[in-house]
Amino acid sequence: MTEKHSEKEEREELAGKAGEPTDTSAEDNREEMEDEEEAPESRRDDAKPKSQVKIWIAIAVGIVIALLLVFKPGTNAQSGSSASVGSTVTGDLTLVTADRNELECAAANGFQTYQCGFVDDKQARTLDEKVKLRPYMTVDRQLYLIPGLFLEPSILQRFNTDPPNKPRSELKRFTAKCKIKVVGEIDAVKLRWAPDGAWEPAKKFPVATVSDCAIEG
Repeated sequence: MTEKHSEKEEREELAGKAGEPTDTSAEDNREEMEDEEEAPESRRDDAKPKSQVKIWIAIAVGIVIALLLVFKPGTNAQSGSSASVGSTVTGDLTLVTADRNELECAAANGFQTYQCGFVDDKQARTLDEKVKLRPYMTVDRQLYLIPGLFLEPSILQRFNTDPPNKPRSELKRFTAKCKIKVVGEIDAVKLRWAPDGAWEPAKKFPVATVSDCAIEG
């Protein structure tokens, strides 16, 4: 036993001199290596919630930006035009010839001599076309109440060459580029886009006159 013990001590002593790890140091090294292997996995697990939070923040910011763009004043037909009273702008009104008789607004009050064709959603007014307001929209969704639009020479000519004696879907849409002057506003106005359509909730809309219209399309 003494000889064997001495041989073991001698081997450990020689291993120590040669720089070879003993069984104890090898076990310690394996544990350290396992800890190092587990650490990156733990860091990855910790990083996942952070990356998910960043993704949700980016999505939320995108939604907010989209809502701001959608509801920006002047871009939604329900808020009318962003142009101020007294200003004159050049706008591209998008039309079909059936719009002359089908688009309607309803309001108890008017502006100067201009009035909507309906007092409310049931009671109609009898008005001359040149003072009767109808809702028209530009290609960039600016909405104006305009009297006598189809009495403008170029638009009247288009009406005569493409009369609305066929289904609306078969009429060719065109654009009228006009100078649009905002002369006032009317509150509590309801809009209707077809004779058999529903009246939309009341809103405030600008009243405008047009001039120098040119047809495109």
